[in-house]
Amino acid sequence: MPSFKIICLANSRKLLGRCIAGLRIDGKGWIRPVSESPEGTLFQGHYILEDGSEAQVLDVLEIDLIRPRPDLYQPENWLIGNSLWKLVERPASIKYQRTFDSYIVAGPTLFGNQSDRISVKEISKNPPPASLSLVIPDSLEWVIKRNIKGKRQIRALFNLSGMFYDLGVTDPLLEQYVKGLPLGNYSMKSIGLKESDRLLLTISLGEPFQGDCYKLVTSALLFKGSKWCHLH
Repeated sequence: MPSFKIICLANSRKLLGRCIAGLRIDGKGWIRPVSESPEGTLFQGHYILEDGSEAQVLDVLEIDLIRPRPDLYQPENWLIGNSLWKLVERPASIKYQRTFDSYIVAGPTLFGNQSDRISVKEISKNPPPASLSLVIPDSLEWVIKRNIKGKRQIRALFNLSGMFYDLGVTDPLLEQYVKGLPLGNYSMKSIGLKESDRLLLTISLGEPFQGDCYKLVTSALLFKGSKWCHLH
């Protein structure tokens, strides 16, 4: 059973569980651990570490995986084994964080187009080579609203090399960060950040929904000092 060390860069909501993904520290790309469930959703028992804590964004993790389980829309998927995940380092030091500098996407396209989604029909014709990307937006605004089901939703509005994106957010840490704010639009400054602050977003291509795979913001990190860290 192969074992991989990854820097966790996504731990987001997915159905009733989580979607976790990260970059291999050997520089060989993304891995998204998935379960045997039809959607690959991870539940708490899957991402509890040997020390009893839960896997977090910016953890360096060692994970035993059984085999690749790629989908057309998520080629990075690997089936998890039964072993507990190991925490190598929390948070990742600068030497590890440098690993993902080369995976930052300048845009303007994300996963091959400039939309907030890709149709399943298009994916079947031209499967994307990756379903995970890192971006540093040129400008960023948050919107807190109600979705069609009446549930509170956060969206990220940002520009990337001149292209405008309006993407849903599934990062529970970011949701917690803005939990007390009423519905509305928020600049960086209005949520306690500087307009000049740099944010690193992990963008993921989600599961098919009504014929499309939507692009989602699955984590947000702030550049502070000389390294990336959580919003807090």
